[in-house]
Amino acid sequence: MTVTPTSTDVTLPSDSRPPTLSQQIVRMEDQFAMAAPRGIEAKQLVRDALTALRQNPDLAECDPQSVLGGLMTMAQLGLRVGVLGHGWLLPFRDWKTQQKKAQLVIGYQGLVELAYRSNKIKSLAARTVHANDHFRIEYGIDETLEHRPAPGDRGEVIGYYAVVKFLPDGHSFYYMTKAEAEVYRDRYAMAKNRQGEVVGPWKSEFDGMAKKTCVRQLSKLMPKGTELSVALMVDDAVRVDIDPGMAPELVSSHVERPDAPETPHLIIDALTQDAHEDGEQE
Repeated sequence: MTVTPTSTDVTLPSDSRPPTLSQQIVRMEDQFAMAAPRGIEAKQLVRDALTALRQNPDLAECDPQSVLGGLMTMAQLGLRVGVLGHGWLLPFRDWKTQQKKAQLVIGYQGLVELAYRSNKIKSLAARTVHANDHFRIEYGIDETLEHRPAPGDRGEVIGYYAVVKFLPDGHSFYYMTKAEAEVYRDRYAMAKNRQGEVVGPWKSEFDGMAKKTCVRQLSKLMPKGTELSVALMVDDAVRVDIDPGMAPELVSSHVERPDAPETPHLIIDALTQDAHEDGEQE
């Protein structure tokens, strides 16, 4: 039976011992409560964080401020860590300082949740395309997308797309092949083990991360609410400031890599380049 940790599971230290990361998280409950939107329980945020720490013990080896900072950003966005596909904290080694830090990765469901909160869209969905599905896209003045899942065996996954319906009307979509998603993963995934193999959600939740990439690219054409805009700015970033009064986008820094290309997070499907390229880089 799985036991969900609570704040009572963590014994606070005596004055002679420095607090563990778990204990620091528990002590942050009041600050999480100050940061979270109305209706979000700080106790739940603490429980989620303790569960994430138990599931990924490597987080305990990270700079504690980077873990607490990532949790503070999730609290301010009203998202849950490690559950519902809202987002994760992933350990990585900073190539400049050689120190382990925690990187915040917003999940596909987290972006969708924030998009709906804007009250500017009618619907937003991302889906996988399989080899045996009926799938047709057409670009031009009247862009169309048709997708009918095959009955029975749908075959292997060959692509992903996200489609949004605006209020009061209109729509847009973004499509990428599985091969393009794999290129994106190999190029930008920071969470890797000592052998250079990708770990984290790009390993365990590949389809979800590929759909997130489609939503992220599609968001360039969407009317964005404040929370979604902030989430897009702090995605894949590191934060060490834990002040609940600070705007996340002002105290978060994106990770630099010695082998990173000049335009991170930018993948443009060759078929959609003319229709979707707007010169904006994330």
